[in-house]
Amino acid sequence: MSHPVPADILIVDDLEEKHIAYRASLEELNQNVVTVKSGAEALRLLLERDFAVILLDVNMPDMCGHETAALIRKRKKSRHTPIIFITAFADDVQAAEGYALGAVDYILSPVVPEVLRAKVKVFVDLHQMRSELARSHALLEKRVEERTAELERTAEILKVEVGERKRAEERLSLLVNELTHRVKNLLAVLQSIAVRTLNDSRNVADARQVLVGRLHALARAHEHLTEACWKGADLGHIVNAEVAGFSDRVRAAGPELLLTASAVQTFALIVHELATNAAKYGALLNAEGSIAIKWSIIDVRGEPHLEFQWKEKGGPPVVPATRKGFGLTLIGTMVSAMASEPAIDFAPDGLECRLKVPIDIIAAPVPEGRGVPRSAALAG
Repeated sequence: MSHPVPADILIVDDLEEKHIAYRASLEELNQNVVTVKSGAEALRLLLERDFAVILLDVNMPDMCGHETAALIRKRKKSRHTPIIFITAFADDVQAAEGYALGAVDYILSPVVPEVLRAKVKVFVDLHQMRSELARSHALLEKRVEERTAELERTAEILKVEVGERKRAEERLSLLVNELTHRVKNLLAVLQSIAVRTLNDSRNVADARQVLVGRLHALARAHEHLTEACWKGADLGHIVNAEVAGFSDRVRAAGPELLLTASAVQTFALIVHELATNAAKYGALLNAEGSIAIKWSIIDVRGEPHLEFQWKEKGGPPVVPATRKGFGLTLIGTMVSAMASEPAIDFAPDGLECRLKVPIDIIAAPVPEGRGVPRSAALAG
């Protein structure tokens, strides 16, 4: 197998110290890092060569990052080159302007080397895959021409080969697009989890423990999705995986329901947060507490909805102020994005959380040949 040709990465920043820092952060990728100090230099360089990705500082003298991006996009050769803006001061208006100019991402400065490296690597890999595909395409075209000259009477065979090649290219294109979509979604989820965890008022050791727990919850969700070839995962399996450590104290029951990939991630994090909070503050804090998890499909104004209920009892008296955090914030964000509102009840005998979400928003298509949804007792 041939090794991919190193890709070119362009860094546009007026500060030499930033060049040094970015080069050090990207050194592990073993690619060609090219640095310039102005938008004008970048535009001249883009006339001569192609780049896998451009890291563009927003605040530069003479020509700012947004002006440079606009000129880059006007040129046919660089119209689709990925641009990642780097800025120390970002707001919604500035971000919206950047994305309108075709930016693929925004990174706040000072950058975290691991984050910068991970995001750049995605576009380097895509660039190398496209380059390899172009080289393969060129070789295949040459072969087709040679065989056409030699085998004029085998035109039908040649048509079959060309057809297979096109189908292979289409499959590869679909695979690359799907990979790009999944990587972007995963990076967004990881960034949200990390930011929320580190913004909470806790020390480093506690933050690390909480972050590891949340990442494990996300990993378990991805394990279920991988086993199902990303066709979706059953809600019962997700709940089971997240409460497995408390199976003698938690009971869950409900019909089989295949969730989309995004819904799987969301429900995994929700159940993880509720279980973690219950262990710290609620029903799982003492030996008498227990949790009942139930879900069902109900009719709401003629449309099927998922009704999901988490009910704690037997724990210490609930104090609402001690239960606010990432979990409940996540629940509120998730259901509000799904045209619903959560019902959170800080009852003295135990927290109760109820969700109603339209099925068509969270349900994945049922694979052909799969049976009718069933009800089952799951954990315990």
